[in-house]
Amino acid sequence: MIDDIEKIMTELAKAGNRIIVNPKTLEELKQHGIPLDNIPAPSIEELFEKRKQSALLKLQQLPTLPLGLQPDIQALYQEIRECIFFDLNGAAITMSAILIEFVLKRVTFIKECGGYQAVDLIKLDEFENMELGPAINRAKSAGILDSKMAERLHSFREIIRNPYSHYNIKKITENIVAEKVKQVNMETGEIKEIDIAAKDSPMIQAQVKPFMDEYHVMTVFGFADEVVKYLLNKI
Repeated sequence: MIDDIEKIMTELAKAGNRIIVNPKTLEELKQHGIPLDNIPAPSIEELFEKRKQSALLKLQQLPTLPLGLQPDIQALYQEIRECIFFDLNGAAITMSAILIEFVLKRVTFIKECGGYQAVDLIKLDEFENMELGPAINRAKSAGILDSKMAERLHSFREIIRNPYSHYNIKKITENIVAEKVKQVNMETGEIKEIDIAAKDSPMIQAQVKPFMDEYHVMTVFGFADEVVKYLLNKI
């Protein structure tokens, strides 16, 4: 490892706000006596104050709850809203997909049974174990979804729901490119400026996913709310 690596890193740090280091390289830096400051995590008070300010801004953007919600659906809504308030955007997106799937199955179940008064609890088990794709097709066959909504739901399933439910971080971040990244060779000191596609770098994927979550969360929750209101009008 070159002797003036500390100087190089110090200079590069002035022009950026994030340094990504291989854990093995990090240990080597420590062994060479490179001073690495540990930035303390924010206190509970600082964290909550920051989240409070963010929540107050987001509150104005959230859709109003549908009237007359069943307790189980209302609980899902509340959980999603709380995730958004605390910037748990990835969790909010995953829960929004769960909200859509839960309400879709419930409405299809009630429709096929002939209404609330004729529900067959044994039949409910069939819906509990059903995947989202077949559930969308089942709802369409039952006359609950028109072709356009069924197509939108299948698209949502493939683009958002599946990657987030299975934490396919490569899929979630596949269209992101980190541009003009300065890469340092720890042996020679050579500095290259390169573009790194997130799909080719797990380290970049981890860095950019929170930005993707924040970018998508309000749109995804808005879509989930639209779908729920659409479905509830069918029974």
